Amino acid sequence: MTYQRSRARREFELQIDQALKELVPLYKFAKKNGGAGGTRLLGAYYVFAFSQLEVYIKSFVEDSLSAVNASSPTFDKWPDLMLAYLLHKGENLGADYRKFSTSEDEGAILERVAQTARKIAAWGAGGPITTVVDTADFLEKKKYPSPKNLPQLFKRLGVKKIWAVVSAAGKMNSELILTSLNDLRTNIAHEGKVPPGFSVADLRDRLDQMLRFVAALDRGVSKYFCTDVMTRSTWNGSMV
Repeated sequence: MTYQRSRARREFELQIDQALKELVPLYKFAKKNGGAGGTRLLGAYYVFAFSQLEVYIKSFVEDSLSAVNASSPTFDKWPDLMLAYLLHKGENLGADYRKFSTSEDEGAILERVAQTARKIAAWGAGGPITTVVDTADFLEKKKYPSPKNLPQLFKRLGVKKIWAVVSAAGKMNSELILTSLNDLRTNIAHEGKVPPGFSVADLRDRLDQMLRFVAALDRGVSKYFCTDVMTRSTWNGSMV
């Protein structure tokens, strides 16, 4: 089977298309009335579009984890970093180590590590992976698509070099594009600064960059998972 657009990507593209159709008559009206209304309108629609990028990331990660659950990969098929994060969060090792740092109860932390080691050994021998894949844990504090968050988020899913994956899929400098898109969003949303002379054409160009970025991320990550972790049919079935 071949690559199919994810549900999250289709919804993102629909939202952007509808926003542009809605914007055009509103912008014409704002321009007729003069003042800075047209510029503020463009800024508001750009911030909305970036918020939809955040929605896309959340939905895509959720569906990716659903695909992993559906495929039930054997121990050797799990991406290393994803398995490590699953264990770290699922077994709550971080909390246990924090307790150890204050109580210095070595016996308690050793028992927790031993339980985790036994579970890993059982997985390696073909036993079921009983630790729950909680999407909220994977998304925790990282769902906003900033250049800092995105690599950390996808490392949790096992993708060690997300910029390389996206750049190769889209034939682009993905890190540079997202940084530029995020900087503009920050300036508008937090500083109230829309670039001087920012036009409908400029907005369309920025939204096109978002669409290209999402397309590359969608395709690149699907290729990553379908190469070693699961079949293409299982992946596509979770993306409908």
